[in-house]
Amino acid sequence: MKFSATSSIRAWFASFAALLFVSCEKNISIDLPSVPSQVVVEGHIETGQGAWVVLTRSSPYFAVIDTTALLNSIVKNALVTVSDGIHTDTLPMIFDPAFANTTYIPWYYKKINPTVIGQVGGHYSLKVVTGGQTLTAVTSMPSPAIKLDSVWFKLHTGSDTLGLIWAHLSDPANEQNFYRWYAKRLKKDKRYLAPVGATFNDKFINGTKFSFAYNRGSLPGSTAPDDNGPESGYFLKGDSVVVKFCSIDYYTYQFYASYELASESNGNPFGSPANVQSNIQGGLGIWAGFSPTFDTLTDKPHP
Repeated sequence: MKFSATSSIRAWFASFAALLFVSCEKNISIDLPSVPSQVVVEGHIETGQGAWVVLTRSSPYFAVIDTTALLNSIVKNALVTVSDGIHTDTLPMIFDPAFANTTYIPWYYKKINPTVIGQVGGHYSLKVVTGGQTLTAVTSMPSPAIKLDSVWFKLHTGSDTLGLIWAHLSDPANEQNFYRWYAKRLKKDKRYLAPVGATFNDKFINGTKFSFAYNRGSLPGSTAPDDNGPESGYFLKGDSVVVKFCSIDYYTYQFYASYELASESNGNPFGSPANVQSNIQGGLGIWAGFSPTFDTLTDKPHP
């Protein structure tokens, strides 16, 4: 049998590549630096409502996150105040039994009869004092709140029971707007939920009129049957749904847009790393202002 020079070279490269691959196999042990736990804020105020704030502590990246760990991370006995520049409310911590034994956090800070009520165009400051730490943030209510022109349910192609919610929006011209979409199924969802990608701006749609659709949001790690089967991400024909469409300020947009990007990149070797843009001074998280409008619908056809 004869061997050509070309075949010999190919064989040499194949052997070298195999040797290189084997020689590169090595167990690597990385000692990750210990990062101090930080207070994480999830709070908002919206038009016609008082403030709502959840406080937790951050966990190591590889820590096991389950219901027990989440409940243990809750920051209790903090001094939480909210001000509109004239009035100040101190928010007590309350327990909501409706969220007990669920993936929701049942402990949060909220005043039942607040003096500080969200108003369009208002500015609101948050201050949290806990464990010798002080956290502050400011948010605003965009003016005016932008209302959707129409909202409707449309069946998904190939299905006679499952579909998405569609909406038509006329974005105002000559101004910068930021939006966030929520929806809640009546008698099914305990709170408004935002699907992935629920936050957007009008950079490329300024002054235009267009239709768009959103799937149904769910909590991360939800074990509910409708979040882990064919119905996952879809609304069911006959559902009564309230759409909460929020106008938000730039800093609220920055947080939610960067949070969604980071969530999509997490665990994806091809995803671009992203830092969540917090507006909390002295901690992490978001203090948001929402100017919402509401639409209630069932499976009504396109208007």
